[in-house]
Amino acid sequence: MTLRHTLTFCLLQALLWYVAALGLFLVNGFYTDAWGLCFTVVFIVGHITFFALILGLLGTLAGLIGPRIKQIILWVGGIIGSFFLVADFVVFSQYRFHIGLSLLSMFFGSAGREIFVFSTGMWLMSGAIMLLIILAQTALVWVAKRYPLSRRTATIFLATWLICFLLYNGLYAWGKFYMVPSIMAQQQVLPLAYPVSLNRRLTKWGFTPRQDPYFIPKTGSLAYPLAPLSCTAEKPAKNILIILVDAWRGDMLTPQIMPQLSAWSQQPGMHVFTNHLSGGNSTMGGVFSFFYGLPHSYWDDMTTQHLPPVLISHALEQGYEPAIFASSQITSPAFHRNIFSTVPNLRIGSAGNSSWERDQNAVRDFETFLQTRDTKRPFFGFIFLDAPHAYDYPPQAKKFTPAKEINYLLFTNNTDPTPYFNQYKNAVYFTDGLIAELLNDLQHRGLLKNTIVVISADHGQELNDSHQNYWGHNGNFTDYQTKVPLIVYDPSVPGKATLSHRTSHHDIAPTLLQAVFGCTNPAADYTLGTHLFDTSARPFTVFAGHTERVVRVGDAITLFDKFGGLSRYDNTLHPLETAPDNATLREGLKSFRKFYR
Repeated sequence: MTLRHTLTFCLLQALLWYVAALGLFLVNGFYTDAWGLCFTVVFIVGHITFFALILGLLGTLAGLIGPRIKQIILWVGGIIGSFFLVADFVVFSQYRFHIGLSLLSMFFGSAGREIFVFSTGMWLMSGAIMLLIILAQTALVWVAKRYPLSRRTATIFLATWLICFLLYNGLYAWGKFYMVPSIMAQQQVLPLAYPVSLNRRLTKWGFTPRQDPYFIPKTGSLAYPLAPLSCTAEKPAKNILIILVDAWRGDMLTPQIMPQLSAWSQQPGMHVFTNHLSGGNSTMGGVFSFFYGLPHSYWDDMTTQHLPPVLISHALEQGYEPAIFASSQITSPAFHRNIFSTVPNLRIGSAGNSSWERDQNAVRDFETFLQTRDTKRPFFGFIFLDAPHAYDYPPQAKKFTPAKEINYLLFTNNTDPTPYFNQYKNAVYFTDGLIAELLNDLQHRGLLKNTIVVISADHGQELNDSHQNYWGHNGNFTDYQTKVPLIVYDPSVPGKATLSHRTSHHDIAPTLLQAVFGCTNPAADYTLGTHLFDTSARPFTVFAGHTERVVRVGDAITLFDKFGGLSRYDNTLHPLETAPDNATLREGLKSFRKFYR
C-alpha cells in the first residue's frame, strides 16, 4: 500500500468513526446555535480524524517491515479503535464519562459483568456489533487498496483536517475565555479530547472576558430535578444562614485552635457532625456539591443552562431575601453562572487588600444587611470566608509559632510541615473569631432562635499528611482533602449534639428543603444525598474532580482518572490490593448519569 492508499484508509476510517462520534452527541444533545453547531462540526472532524491519521502513521511505520504487516496493523487498529468507540459509547451513555484502555480490561473482564451489567441479549448484540466491525474494517482495507485517493483529493483531505483541528482548538480557547456555553459544554463529549486553553495568555495580552451572558442553548439531556418540588410550608418563617470556610480541615474544630466555635458547638440546638465529607477536593467541587447535592461532573451542564440548585430556586420563589457575601469573587469559579445565577443584584466580591480584610468586609456587610433588611421577609444568607485557604490573618491572630509563609515551590517530601501548619492554624484561629462574631450578632438581634445555621467548608487542606508530598488540595480524595467540619444549628431537632455517622455535602439540600420548606419529594428527585439526621449507613459517597470520578465505600476510595485508569487507595492514600465491591461500585457510578435523560 502506498501513501495514497494509506490516506484513503484514514479517510474511510474517519468517516466510520464520525458515526460513532455523532452517537455520543446524540446522547449528550446538540447545541443548535451558530457557535455551537460550528464547533461541533470542526470538533468531530478535527479530533476524530487526528486519531485516524495516527493509525495511518502507525501502519506506515509498520510498513517498513513489510506491506502485509502494514495491512494487518491498519485492519487490527481499526477494529480496536472502532470497538473502543462502541464500548465508550455504552459507558458514556450510562455514566457520562469516557473509558481508557485500563478500564476496558475491567469493563470486559470478570469484574465488568458485576459493575456493567449486560443482559444475554446485550451480549449477543455486542457480538453482532463486533462482527459488523470486523466486516467493515475488512471492507475499508479492500476499498483503500482498490480505489486510492488522487493526489489532489488527498491534499484536500489533509488540508481540511488541519484547518478543522486548528479551528476547534482555537474556538475552544476563545469560547472558554469568553465563556461561550455551547462551546465549553462540548469538550467532554468526545473521548481523549484536551483542546488548548489560553486564558492566562489572553489575559496577559490585554483581552478582557465578556461579562454579559451569551445566549444559553439547551441540549435537552439534563433532567434536573427529576420531578417538581412538592412542599407544604407556604410561608416558612425560618431564616437560613450558610457559612462556608475555604480549605477548612475536618480536624480543626478543637478548643485550642477554635475556642469560640468549640464553645458555641456545646450550646443547645447545635449539632456537630464529626464524620462529614465534602463532595470534592476543590472549591468548585465542594461548593457545587454543597448547594446542588450533586458531584462536580454536572458543573458544565448547570453552568451552560444557568440552572440554579432547587434549594436556591425554591427559597427565592418563597420570597426569601438573598444575602450573598463572599470574600473572594464568586465569578471565579463561576458560581454566578450556576448556583447564584438567578439571584438579583448579586454581590460579586468583597473589599480589602488581603484575604483576612475581605473576610472582615464580608462579615461586616452581612451585619449591615441584617440592620437594613426587610424584616417582613426571611433571609437566605451565604458567607464564604477565605483566610485559611490563603494562610492569611492579621498580626494579632498569631497564636501558634513558629509560623512561616507558604511557598509551594520550596516544598519537598522532607519539608517539616510544622511552621506552615502553624501558619494555617493561625488563619483558622482568626476565622474562629469571625464565625463567633456572626453567631453573637444573630443572638444579639434575637434572630438566632429563628435561623437555621449551617457551618462547613468547601474542602480540606493537606500538609503532607500522607507523606507523599501532597500540599494543599485538589491532589487526592483522602480525608485530608475531603473531610471537613459540619455544624448545624437547629433547636427544633432533638437528639445528640455530636453525631458520628457518615454524612456528605450531598445531604445538605434535602435537609434544608425538608426542615424549612416541608418538601415531601423523595430526596432522590433532586440530589444524591439524604437527610443529615438520618443515621442509616450510606452505601457509598461519590466525588468528582475536574476530570476524575471517585466512588468511596467506607474508607476504600476507587478513582477513575481522565485517561480511564483505575486506582484504589484508603483514606490515608495507601494503595489497596483488595478488589472493589463491584455491586456498590456499579451503583456509585450510576450517580454520574442519574440526572440525564
